[in-house]
Amino acid sequence: MKCPLCESRKGKRLCPAKTAQICPVCCGAKREVEIECPSECAYLHAGREYESGRLARTVPPPRRTDRLWEPSFLSSHFQLIAGASQVIAVTRRSFPELADSDVQATFESLLRTFNTLDKGIYYDSAPERLIQRELYVALKQFFDGPAEARLVSESRPTTHQILDTLQFMKELSAQITLPRPKSRAYLDHLDGVARSLEKEQHSESKLIVPTVF
Repeated sequence: MKCPLCESRKGKRLCPAKTAQICPVCCGAKREVEIECPSECAYLHAGREYESGRLARTVPPPRRTDRLWEPSFLSSHFQLIAGASQVIAVTRRSFPELADSDVQATFESLLRTFNTLDKGIYYDSAPERLIQRELYVALKQFFDGPAEARLVSESRPTTHQILDTLQFMKELSAQITLPRPKSRAYLDHLDGVARSLEKEQHSESKLIVPTVF
């Protein structure tokens, strides 16, 4: 049977998104580009691992703010990072079309908003794209809301703590996200974090931070 995407090569891989056998070439080229790959696809995970390794060998790593990757920072900001990760995971369940690029754009908007607040001149930089705005509002409510709603601490985090948390999560997303328009590698990572936290809310070992990509 021919691949229904190229209509020339033989279909050899069962694509759960297309519910059909597609060829390896189309699978590799159109994965998270034209195909909305479900997270449970084994070919997706194998492809991500291969592509991440290739990029690590050929592309300079994204810039890091060294102090944000120190164990002491991760320990002191763990609950904020974990809580924000859970907010993103919950939002994704309501909006499955959410992609890594939407999350990154939302981080940028939130950083602009909280930077103005830090300078004493507040300006809300909510994104125009609807799905990004939904995530923006959810995360902003998490950071701004009362402690009992956040389940984070007894006091509201400072603007500086919020900015550091957002910057770290932005840098983490740059480490994981692949250069594909429908990449959800970072979202899948956060979903794994959120599910682990749901089982063991206070375990800091559940925040998996990659060291090489």
